[in-house]
Amino acid sequence: MALISLVHPSRSRPKKAYETALKWVDKSGLDTKDIDYILSLDSSDPMLKEYYLEWSCEEINDNKSVVEATNNAAKVSTGNILIYLSDDFDCPENWGLSVLKEFEGENKPTLLKVDDCLQKFDVPVLTIPMMNRALYEKLGYFWHPEYKSMFVDEDLYWTTRKLGALKFAPHLKFEHQHVSVGKSPDDETYRNSAKNWDQGKALFAKRKAEGFPV
Repeated sequence: MALISLVHPSRSRPKKAYETALKWVDKSGLDTKDIDYILSLDSSDPMLKEYYLEWSCEEINDNKSVVEATNNAAKVSTGNILIYLSDDFDCPENWGLSVLKEFEGENKPTLLKVDDCLQKFDVPVLTIPMMNRALYEKLGYFWHPEYKSMFVDEDLYWTTRKLGALKFAPHLKFEHQHVSVGKSPDDETYRNSAKNWDQGKALFAKRKAEGFPV
């Protein structure tokens, strides 16, 4: 079993996804055998054949959303810690060693909230969530499967807060190089995600009224 699973959904960004994966594995401070890297691709992606990761475990499904792509990858993960990876996430040197240290001795369901260097740390969202397998098994998913993209991270924040599973690590900096701050070029993947705002907002309101049931 690997120590850490990187769950990486991507669509129509083969070069960017490849560069991101290389960077994260190279800067982890861990042996490659300790990292379970899963590239999750959509069977409908017109650029599917252009993805060319040599060492990766590729998971290709008929995904309808980034949430579904993430959850399908998580199902085949082997690591004790699962980390959501996106094409526009940066990482510090030896991030793997730092993350393992934070989870040391955490046998109960735990989710680590790190600083995405984009939003204020106390904002109740989880851009780059890192959860142990105990939490994943308790939830039965990585992202709540009824969402498509928008508001899913806020749901995870409140759900894990309700469970007493949140652990805060503001000293760990993982920059989210998002299009909104000019760190990444706009593309169809960003635009498609934004179209799910109303769906996510309505579902979040519904689950909030229900008390975020697990």
